[in-house]
Amino acid sequence: MFYKIIKKLIAIYLAIFNNWKIKGRENIPQEGPIVLIGNHVSLWDPVILACSVDRTVHFMAKEELFKIPLLGKLISILNAFPIKRGQPDRNALRTANKILKNGDVLGLFPEGRRSKTGELLPFHPGAALFALRAGAPIIPMYLGGTKTTFPLTFRGKIKVNIGKPLFYEDLYGKKVSSEDLERVTSEIMDKMKCLMKDVQGC
Repeated sequence: MFYKIIKKLIAIYLAIFNNWKIKGRENIPQEGPIVLIGNHVSLWDPVILACSVDRTVHFMAKEELFKIPLLGKLISILNAFPIKRGQPDRNALRTANKILKNGDVLGLFPEGRRSKTGELLPFHPGAALFALRAGAPIIPMYLGGTKTTFPLTFRGKIKVNIGKPLFYEDLYGKKVSSEDLERVTSEIMDKMKCLMKDVQGC
C-alpha cells in the first residue's frame, strides 16, 4: 500500500512540474516475469522507471545509493535491493533470480553506471542472462530528460518510451554460450537506441 502511495505522489509531481509523458505503457504484460531495462543518466532513474509502469518493480542498485539521504530511503520503499560492486554478490544474484521465479518484475540498468554525456554506454550481459535463465521477456525502456529534472527542479521534460517485449524462446532454460549472450545483449542495445531516437526526435 505504501509503495502505491509513494508512486502516486511522485507521479503527480512529475506530471505537474516536468510534463511527464509515457509512450508504450501497453507493452508491459500485466502478469508473469519481466526483465525491465533502462538507460542510466541520473541517480533518480530507478524512481522514474518504477513510477512509469503499473506493476511493482524490484531493482538491483549499488549499495552506496542506500546511504544517500532521501534517495536511499525512497528506493528502499520502491523495492530496491543492494548489490556490492567490484566483487561477486551471491545474495543479490539469488534475490534477482527469486524475483523472476516468483513471476515479478526485475528492473536493471545494463550500462552498469551513469552516462555523463547521455549517450548509451556498452551494455553488460547480466540482464540477458537473468532473462534467459528465467524464461522471461526483456523490455527496453528509454528515460529521456531525467538528468536535468531531478532532484527538485521545475525545468525540463521527462519522456519515457517503453519498447515491445523481446522473447528468446529458443534459448530459455538452456545453457547459453557467450556468443548467445553477446547477440541478445547487442539486440537489446539496438532496440534501446531506436527508443532513444524516437524520443529525441519528438
